[in-house]
Amino acid sequence: MLYSIAQQSHQGGRDYNEDRTAIFEREGAVLLVVADGLGGHAGGDLASQAFVDAMGDSFTRATGRQLLDAANFLKLSINYAHHKIHRRAANHGYDPKTPKTTCVVCLICGDEATWAHSGDSRLYLINKRKIQAQTTDHVSIKHGTTGNHPINRCVGGAEPPMPEISEPFIMSDGDILILASDGAWQSFKPRDLEEYIDAEHPTLGLDNLLQTLENRNKAPSDNLSITMLYWGVSQLDNPSATAYEESDSIQLLSHEDYADPKSLDGKTPFDIEDLDNKINEIEEFILDIDKQI
Repeated sequence: MLYSIAQQSHQGGRDYNEDRTAIFEREGAVLLVVADGLGGHAGGDLASQAFVDAMGDSFTRATGRQLLDAANFLKLSINYAHHKIHRRAANHGYDPKTPKTTCVVCLICGDEATWAHSGDSRLYLINKRKIQAQTTDHVSIKHGTTGNHPINRCVGGAEPPMPEISEPFIMSDGDILILASDGAWQSFKPRDLEEYIDAEHPTLGLDNLLQTLENRNKAPSDNLSITMLYWGVSQLDNPSATAYEESDSIQLLSHEDYADPKSLDGKTPFDIEDLDNKINEIEEFILDIDKQI
């Protein structure tokens, strides 16, 4: 796998930043994440941070075989993140069903990319200065209305998450993945990449790009966040992945392990705390909270 990556978030004209970004890497796979906590709902920043933490936790602990089944991995991981938002909200004194976040995530395993989103955070696939594919916002549009429309899907809240998951896409040299919160994509143009971003040093120009996008937005600008990946490019700077809370030290799988779900002397990283079991445990925890409320 040969790629370069970058991530950046700006507060914009808001009082605080409810966006979160993350890039998680292991041999043979990378996970890109953008979460945008819903404004107007208490704990939006808590929800977006919990989402990022949960996705990193799932990605780090997954076996190679689980990552190869990308659609199922994304579905389970987003469901886990939904419950983690509930749990963290309760621990911080919020109504567990109040904090919510939109999200867009992309898992690349080998040369195959699969993405999922919920809400109006977007993914763009760009090549040769043209948008080859993009996600469709989950919003409710009333006939004859313009401007902002209410989001009808998210992670967290009372309803179970319903992420939209893409078909697998085989990456080719020159492909660019852009994951963006609505504050960033509302004025983004593909040609901005050529003007501001060097594919081999993407972190160097991303701050200037976000500042330009903020200046284009109607003041006060919303939070702006982008995670990006250039495929087939060798990275010359060294970005660091976002750290997440409650992490455990485990061995990562090697590329050879992708063909065999067993590793670590016959054990998988999920032998101690399998994702499915974890979801069940959290569901029981939430049921207990509901009974107490």
